[in-house]
Amino acid sequence: MPSEDITLKALDGRPLAATLHAPREAPQAVLVVLGALGVPRRYYAALAAWLAEREVAVLTLDYRGVGGSRSVPLRQDPAVLLDWARLDAAAAIDLARERFPGLPVWGLGHSFGGQAFGLTARALDLAGIFVVAAGSGDMSLYPSGQRQSFKVRLGLATNVIAALFGYVPGRLGLGEDLPAGVVRQWARWCETPDYARGALGTESTFYHRIAAPMWFYEFTDDSYAPARAAAALRGWYSRADSHHRAISPADLGLRRVGHFGPFRPGPPERLWDEWLGVITGEARPVLSTDDYKDSAAARATPNA
Repeated sequence: MPSEDITLKALDGRPLAATLHAPREAPQAVLVVLGALGVPRRYYAALAAWLAEREVAVLTLDYRGVGGSRSVPLRQDPAVLLDWARLDAAAAIDLARERFPGLPVWGLGHSFGGQAFGLTARALDLAGIFVVAAGSGDMSLYPSGQRQSFKVRLGLATNVIAALFGYVPGRLGLGEDLPAGVVRQWARWCETPDYARGALGTESTFYHRIAAPMWFYEFTDDSYAPARAAAALRGWYSRADSHHRAISPADLGLRRVGHFGPFRPGPPERLWDEWLGVITGEARPVLSTDDYKDSAAARATPNA
């Protein structure tokens, strides 16, 4: 299917690299994909092309300072994590609505992308939202061993590596090279009870204001977004008509899915087909897990 690399203007005018995957025929809907921290837009190209073949246009983007969106030297980049949501993701949603007036615009957020919807008012205009492999970054929700290891790595990255290099190299395990301000703000949020909501104040966010239907997908072998963290994030979207899936690798016929597996071609395409059905109004769960659970029931279950 045809894809077009475009320059997207963030709300503050900063140029961002984006790709529009458009169907050959008129699309039925549009999906804006908000990626994970340190993950470039090309990682979601297989999903985007698959959906475009099935009459859903897909817009992917690189946040400022990542991949093709490095418009200033990384050492001089003033970007912080909140910019990715309030300036970059917001502009992507605006562009989708402008390019395809009258069509429903959906959102799909992976990891940080699933957090980002609650940090921009533009998410209030979406027809529906998928949150995939995402959770609160509040470190108190993580197993103690993982929590201590992560704190050491983040402390090293923000206090030593960033000072030495002027940015945080991706080879430290964060994916792409990242602006120092992005990692520093992320580290502060992770150390704050209730993560971004605690750091910013609940009334400065939009989690509790989003009323669009939402579908949450967590994976039982995902150490980046374990069950308690995923449940906490679902709870923030308290007004949404929400649905929840906890998926094991065996449900997809795989030995491992983890944090990044849902976007790889192959067996995860069964998930993509489910998302397509929701978007087009032909919902057809294709997995062997239990029926969707509403988020209120999930929150009432310990460690849901």
